[in-house]
Amino acid sequence: MLKRIEISQLRVGMFIESLEGPWLNSPLAGRRFLLESETDAQTLKRSNLSGIFINTAKGVDVPSTAKASAAVDKMRLNLQTPVRQKRQREAIARILSDATAMLKGVFDGASAGGDVTVAMVAPIVAQITQASQRHGDIILSMTRLKTLDEATFLHSIAVSALMIRFGRYLNLDEQTIRTLGMAGLLHDIGKLSVPSELLSKDCALSESEMYLMREHPSKGHATLSRQPDMPEIVLDVCLHHHERIDGKGYPRALAGDEISRYARIAAICDVYDAITSARPYKKAWSAQEASTWMLERKGYFDRALLLQFLNGVLHS
Repeated sequence: MLKRIEISQLRVGMFIESLEGPWLNSPLAGRRFLLESETDAQTLKRSNLSGIFINTAKGVDVPSTAKASAAVDKMRLNLQTPVRQKRQREAIARILSDATAMLKGVFDGASAGGDVTVAMVAPIVAQITQASQRHGDIILSMTRLKTLDEATFLHSIAVSALMIRFGRYLNLDEQTIRTLGMAGLLHDIGKLSVPSELLSKDCALSESEMYLMREHPSKGHATLSRQPDMPEIVLDVCLHHHERIDGKGYPRALAGDEISRYARIAAICDVYDAITSARPYKKAWSAQEASTWMLERKGYFDRALLLQFLNGVLHS
């Protein structure tokens, strides 16, 4: 769908169909293109253009008036009821605390050689599913600050919540959505085999250290495969969430359609949470910084799914 927007509404991820105004001297004149860098966005914003036509079927859209109005109403409600907002955050904090404790118990058992069963994980997924349906934004904001002790657990919970939210946006059936939530929760279980000092290292890994790190999808897959009722989607996501569309990922260097849709969804959610989370050794990126970086990583992600994630999941 073609839409005319003001220059001030321009953002990375939009597909530019045409420019309106005195644009002939612009290096971007006459081109139809996906706006993939903040540099090009700023170039257009500094021009004398009076407007821009975008194609919302090929790129991200501006928030609709209805959404903007709803956001304003929500903000007003929150301002009017600080006690209610505080209670909501306290309720989510309790849910996250319970979910983290339960997940830690599952992971501790796996570290000791025990099995990870669907029955163990299902109650955690149910909690996250219910909470993310009502308070998705709050959950994501509260999982962004991660201490070293809880980083793996909160990252898993956040990825689970993002995959549930993405599944809803894609209109998947409820069973598949819950399975995606389970996949997000268990995608990094193989990191139990990685030395803790590597997981918390704040500088580049050596070649031997990178080899150990890149073993975690296979190790996790082996752990989960011991259960005959473990859903195939969960196994697939665990093994393939670090594959890349250009075939330069791991562990199997799959490319394009060789990577399942669910693993491609997981790759987006996994990276997004990682780069927008604060750790003791790194600052969290904003949603806009993360969006720009991910769009500029050509060959990393499924471009169509990434645009749906950025346009629908983050701005819905």
